[in-house]
Amino acid sequence: MNIIDSMQNILQPIIVDYAVWLILAALAWFFRRLPERWRIDIEARHRAALHSALNTGVGLAIDTLQRHPSIAVPDRTAGEIVSYVRQSVPGAIRKLGPSQEQLEQMARAKLQERLDTITGRDRLAEALKGAGAL
Repeated sequence: MNIIDSMQNILQPIIVDYAVWLILAALAWFFRRLPERWRIDIEARHRAALHSALNTGVGLAIDTLQRHPSIAVPDRTAGEIVSYVRQSVPGAIRKLGPSQEQLEQMARAKLQERLDTITGRDRLAEALKGAGAL
């Protein structure tokens, strides 16, 4: 047996051990990052579901307002939209945790956006005219 064989017999188990530890460390890092990626995807789905429910609620509110314009109370309408959203996507509400006030602000913003689209109002152009830019 020569010196190279004896060195190989000594170093081979050490190199294999380090290689195994390196592979295990890489797998641990990968599996630690995987749930984070899943959380981001799940949160994105919850946000999309929440905004979809808000848009649907706004559509229902506008439909009601077109049929019965005498009940056009903005705060009541926002409350009805939030109520619809809470019933429609309770899981997203539970996971994202928005407050009642935040939901009402989102509902009012989406309702205003939809009403501006229906009436053809451009708030940016109005603000620019008011500032003297146009």
